[in-house]
Amino acid sequence: MDYISEAERLRLYYKGLSEAGGKKQLASVYPDIVSDVEDPDNDTTIKECSEYLLNTMLPLYHKLAYVNNNRFIHEDLSLFEPLPQRLYTASEIYAALQTFAPYAVGEIIRTIGCSSATLAQLQQAFSSQDKAAFTNIIDTQDCDLSLVSSVCEYLWPLYIHQADPTEEDIISSLDAVAGILRYEQHPISRSSQKLSEAVEPYLDGGDEESYLQKLEQYNYDAFDSLCSFYRDNYDRFKPKERKQIEPIILNGGGSIDGEFNLPDDYFSIRNESDHFEEFFGLHPDVVKAGSGQFELLVNTLSQLGYIDSTPAVKRLFAYRFSGRMRPAKVAPIEWHGKNGNSYELIYMVRNMTERANYRKMRNFFFGPKWVADRDSSYARGADYRLKELLHKLYPTLPDQL
Repeated sequence: MDYISEAERLRLYYKGLSEAGGKKQLASVYPDIVSDVEDPDNDTTIKECSEYLLNTMLPLYHKLAYVNNNRFIHEDLSLFEPLPQRLYTASEIYAALQTFAPYAVGEIIRTIGCSSATLAQLQQAFSSQDKAAFTNIIDTQDCDLSLVSSVCEYLWPLYIHQADPTEEDIISSLDAVAGILRYEQHPISRSSQKLSEAVEPYLDGGDEESYLQKLEQYNYDAFDSLCSFYRDNYDRFKPKERKQIEPIILNGGGSIDGEFNLPDDYFSIRNESDHFEEFFGLHPDVVKAGSGQFELLVNTLSQLGYIDSTPAVKRLFAYRFSGRMRPAKVAPIEWHGKNGNSYELIYMVRNMTERANYRKMRNFFFGPKWVADRDSSYARGADYRLKELLHKLYPTLPDQL
């Protein structure tokens, strides 16, 4: 295979996203559900549920799964369980790796169980696009393929790449995927499991009433779960991805903005950009306290009126201090200081950041009266409520005045 430039990979990525959950894919993977919609003699309620499934649930699921599988999941490889009963061949692993994002490939190859020397050979063979060498190394060395097979089955299920997959192939893959992640509450994995539970009885000739009941519950539970997944990870989605995903959520009656909240692993997420001039960087004690305390701080600042209450402003504020989950639009934030002053903001920058940078503060915020002299001396004038809040949440922070 010839080398593919990053620009071409990006083009293919967005082409794949546009096809994910499209009519052609759904008709191929879920022919019985399509038949339910097209059958004029079918029960009206079954038709409506199946139409919702085809027009909303499945397109949303497949698009979110596509982004998750191609961009997000490489950060979560430690969550995978080995899959010894469904081992991929060396050729299938190579084919799967070719479809993954460049920054994910190296991490995924490292899930092959082998010596460090063999691992280096595999990395070199793949980067050189030498399939024969890659497959030969796996076939001749004592490689454990159970974990990499698990990753491939989740990201690149074989049935999608078969010319004519059977219903058994599909159900088997859905069941396998549902058990692969240790983190069983992951919305993508949970949605896959619920879909399998809803569809399997019907495909096995079960009664329509049972199928309808499970399908209605799936539509309700999975849609809410997937919308929450999108909101929770909003700032990780690129503008072109949002453009394809948000109309499905809105047409299905969901909400885009939702509440401001941070994922539990917020402080373990890598910075998405190298624009260090865009954020302060938090004091280690703030990071150690975890995402829950930081989320509470941002929400309380909003309640006290220091920043606007929209989730977008809160996400931007969090990014300005932490550098994590960079929003698509990075703009100055209006700070509503007491009596129009900047004392509270100075106090926060002085105490919460690794290195107080007041030049950045003036670039990141607007609205208050900036003091002309040494900024840190004005931190004493900060409202006592903010001081109490900060040191209640972070009692180990030194009070640097």
